[in-house]
Amino acid sequence: MANQVQKLAYVDSKLGVSLPGQQTTRVIYDSVNAVAGQQFFEFFTNFAGKTEFQTNLTTNKLDSAESMVIKSVQIIMNSAASTLAEHLNLNITVGNQVVLKDFDPSFNATSRGLAFDRLHSGLNNGKNLEFRLLTEIVIPPQVNFKATLQLAIPDLLVNEDVTIVFKGYGRIFSAGNSF
Repeated sequence: MANQVQKLAYVDSKLGVSLPGQQTTRVIYDSVNAVAGQQFFEFFTNFAGKTEFQTNLTTNKLDSAESMVIKSVQIIMNSAASTLAEHLNLNITVGNQVVLKDFDPSFNATSRGLAFDRLHSGLNNGKNLEFRLLTEIVIPPQVNFKATLQLAIPDLLVNEDVTIVFKGYGRIFSAGNSF
């Protein structure tokens, strides 16, 4: 079984990426402000007017010298009424392929049942949940990606937001001795 470094190197070599890169931990995130009653959220598709506290990307592709392996996904809800303990439907798409389909992470919220990764118990706070993926998802360079989240109960209020965070291992551009 390949580790995350080998997996990323394999994908990069298959795509012909030969630029030097620096290995690093990587976190990418995006927030969506809700309108009253909103039930469906799409992340990493619209960056217009967002600050660095709402997203750390400007496009839904990584640079030509960057790539990432997603090891865990975190969902944070800034809501007075809604929690992540209600059923959810999460999809992650890389390129034109849905790599995580119709996944319900709500069982990792609060203290109901076992956490998926069994590394921690469910949080007592239903506004913040994180789960580790059994099979890491690779985001290659210059490939579109997005995430969608559907809530079972649309009880978000105006200006409340939902944030999704991808955490893992990555490769970023390193100029090396070329400058």
